[in-house]
Amino acid sequence: MTRAPRHRVLVGLLASVLALGTALVPGASAQASPPGAGPGTPARTATVMTRNLYLGAELTPILVALASGNSTAIVGAATQTWAAVQATRPEERMGAIADEIVAADPDAVGLQEVTTWTTYAYNPVNGTTSNPTVAYDFLDLLLDALAERGADYREVAGATSHNFASPPIPYLASPTATFPTRAVSLADRDVIIVRDDVAATNARTGTYDTVISFPIGGVQLPVARGWGSADLTVGKATFRFVNSHLEAFGIPGIDGEQVRVAQVGELLADQAALAAQLGSLPMVYVGDYNSRAPDAPAYTRLLAGVGADAWPRNHPGDPGFTCCLGATLTDPDNPLTSRIDLVLHSPDVKAARAQIVGDDPADMTASGLWPSDHAGVVARLVFPARRGQ
Repeated sequence: MTRAPRHRVLVGLLASVLALGTALVPGASAQASPPGAGPGTPARTATVMTRNLYLGAELTPILVALASGNSTAIVGAATQTWAAVQATRPEERMGAIADEIVAADPDAVGLQEVTTWTTYAYNPVNGTTSNPTVAYDFLDLLLDALAERGADYREVAGATSHNFASPPIPYLASPTATFPTRAVSLADRDVIIVRDDVAATNARTGTYDTVISFPIGGVQLPVARGWGSADLTVGKATFRFVNSHLEAFGIPGIDGEQVRVAQVGELLADQAALAAQLGSLPMVYVGDYNSRAPDAPAYTRLLAGVGADAWPRNHPGDPGFTCCLGATLTDPDNPLTSRIDLVLHSPDVKAARAQIVGDDPADMTASGLWPSDHAGVVARLVFPARRGQ
């Protein structure tokens, strides 16, 4: 069995178990400068970033409870999970990630685990919910924090991968409550955002056919994964920007890494089909690929299909770890042990700079939280001249 970081295993399992739930109740390099920032800046450059936002909680208790089918256990676990989400302070964390983005000034950012948590009124007599209220929309929180800092970014419409959503699950509204009167649900997506001066066209998304399916209660429940892409123009540079979040885990009898290998094959084939339809462009792939660089099979297949990796080009010998911090985000120092967050590019693109962000204790929030359980990667890329330039 291949295991990726524990909470990421649980995200996929949650999607599967919760789908059944409806029956129960779904380096050190210099910081990149922005294009046009000063004398000698190449005209065909762009700065890109990948950032996993972390959904905000360890999901083991609720997964165990849902698998048991015990309503009391489900309520207790949902209460614990929702409290954990609130304890990881999504609004504060999105502000810290906004600070990273402002400092790096990327033209485009691929975001993963862009979560929406919604609460409801819950009727314990008949199990119905009403009055849905969005408690945390990570995308809105991030874009608002960026705007407050004078940085105008927008979601690229049509390039968002909607991965999975849960039904409302009842929880106890207070420590003294004896029965649930509230419920909570989550929805996960991967999003591309760009600075307002970046043109985006030909937005596309796709869903992988190869996914993990969990046998729950005699039913096979699949976990959806996908990708988003868009053609971006930054100054004189035009390129196809791809964002994805590959499967995070394996289960007995199914090797998670081989699932990721198959998903990489689908991703590359989908992009080849887009190139045939829309025309070829320089390529940039960002995302949380859950395959350990430099030698895990899915990573090596992706690298062979794309061409180059921005990190080792700029930091030979530096492992560039980006994953993972503890679920509570309170580790006193940096325990990262693997590199799974990537910026890859086609051979005609050159990586002038690359840096990791969010991996220094100085990046922690005022209340002592890491911005995410992942670090992010920022790369400054130089693109080939187009005909007529």
